[in-house]
Amino acid sequence: MARFFLLRGRFWLTVLKIFLLAFVALMVVVQIPEMRYDLGEKKPVEIGSPEQLNPDRLERTEFASVEGRGNFERAFIYQRYGLSYTYFTIEPYGLRLVVRTYEKVDQGWNDLRRFVGKLRPFDDQPFSYRIEEIYQEQFQVTIPEDAYFLALYDVPRLSGWQLGGMIFAVLVWALMLYLFFFFKPKRRLFSFSEGEYPEQRSGRKGKRAETAETTGGT
Repeated sequence: MARFFLLRGRFWLTVLKIFLLAFVALMVVVQIPEMRYDLGEKKPVEIGSPEQLNPDRLERTEFASVEGRGNFERAFIYQRYGLSYTYFTIEPYGLRLVVRTYEKVDQGWNDLRRFVGKLRPFDDQPFSYRIEEIYQEQFQVTIPEDAYFLALYDVPRLSGWQLGGMIFAVLVWALMLYLFFFFKPKRRLFSFSEGEYPEQRSGRKGKRAETAETTGGT
């Protein structure tokens, strides 16, 4: 029975190790598309009509410059984690192109005719399900399946923090893999009797020798 529980404990310990490795690896994998974008083309792809929002023409994530006019009739502010985002659309793309900005939108935005940022499919953005729900609840409209999302002013630029975080995560994963499955702690080369360490045994022999000398001298 004790052996069964020991084997069971080792099994769950192995599961925990694999889970931790998978979690750290997922954190690394999630950052790969972002790094590919930040290391990618610095010249934006020109988008001038709805027909050019075509997956056959565009990469999964593109640095794009979209020509159009902002439509703020269905604009709204979405707050999450203490941050505020403004969402709106661009004509003549309608709901096929949803734009997000961190900046405050005012009357001056009506004069803009070009919007630059990170372009990707709508479903690839964080919390896309919630944004779609807001459009349905507030405006009774549905985001089409082939819609795109534009993160305004998100230009490809690799930061030191991002690169350092990626390197740190990879090193942590490699260290965990080594410690979990390859590292073998050194074992003592002595065979212990009665659970004693070599230091304890040598000390006990020394005391016996001193006792024998004292007895002999007496």
